[in-house]
Order: sequence, then C-alpha cells, then structure tokens
Amino acid sequence: MRTVFNYRKALREPKKIQQLTENYSLPFAVELIPVINFFIFLGITFIVGYNIRKAFPHAFDNSWFIFLIGIPLLLAYLVTKIKIEGKNIYLYFVDVVKYFLSIKIPKKRFCNDKQVEWMNDTKILFKKCVKVVGKSNGEIKNANENNEREFIVNENGRRVGVLSYKEPVHTNAKQKSS
Repeated sequence: MRTVFNYRKALREPKKIQQLTENYSLPFAVELIPVINFFIFLGITFIVGYNIRKAFPHAFDNSWFIFLIGIPLLLAYLVTKIKIEGKNIYLYFVDVVKYFLSIKIPKKRFCNDKQVEWMNDTKILFKKCVKVVGKSNGEIKNANENNEREFIVNENGRRVGVLSYKEPVHTNAKQKSS
C-alpha cells in the first residue's frame, strides 16, 4: 500500500521567531516578515511624523502613540494581506519596474509574444508575388493548393483511406461502374 504525503502546507509555512536571545524568548511565535514590515513602516512613520512636528510643534500631541504605532501596524497588515495577481506586493512592484524599464520606456512592441523589430520603420518594401510550383512531382500548381491528401468517406460515413485533392468526395454520390 502506497501513502502519498502532501508537503505543500509545511513548505509554505511562514518563518516565525520566538527566541530573541539565549535568555529571553517571547511567550508566542511571531511571523518574521510582518515584523520586518512593521519596523520599516515604523521608521518611515517616525521620520514623517518628526518632520511634521518640526513644522507644527503641537501636532500629534494627544495622538502621537496612535500615529507612531497604529499606522505601521495597519500598513504591515495590509502589505501581508494584499496579493496582487497572486504575488507579494514587493515582488509585484519589482515586476512593474522591470516592465517599465525593459518594455515601456524603450517602446518595444510585441505580436504573438515575439518582439516586432520593424514597427518603427518609415519605409516598408513588399516583394513581387511569385507563383508556387512544385518541382518534385508536379502535383502542386498554385499557392492555394497543397499536397496534403483528404480522407475518403464510404457509405457508412467512416474514413477509410486517402485520395488526392483533385477529386472531391461527396457522401451522397453514387459509385462509378467501370
């Protein structure tokens, strides 16, 4: 009997920290990425709030704690929950920057996932049309004809063989007597 294990949930488990130093540990585990996001947003919020307080000294007198802690907590929560196109918001913005630097700014154009080189050319030349003639066995006469063979249909409606393209096959046609 074979047992199949699904490791997807275990491998997608986020990194968590609980032991801070050798002697001190938290009573619960905390995810690492939201903590890093919180401290980044805490620093940004502190710098913005400090500059606002330099210009307006009485700003945030009663709400400094809410401004300094609440906004980074809200931003850290939103960053972890928002998944644009299934990606982390940071990876999404990296992809947007790559797109603008490699495609949008150079004004590249694509058709069927291939870059079109001649879109910016001012002069386009067309070659003269040439009649296609089969050299090997003489079956192909024009460009709209090919040497593929079509299936023949018998009276039961089943395909049994191939015929050349010259003779069309009708399902209701009567058989020729020779």
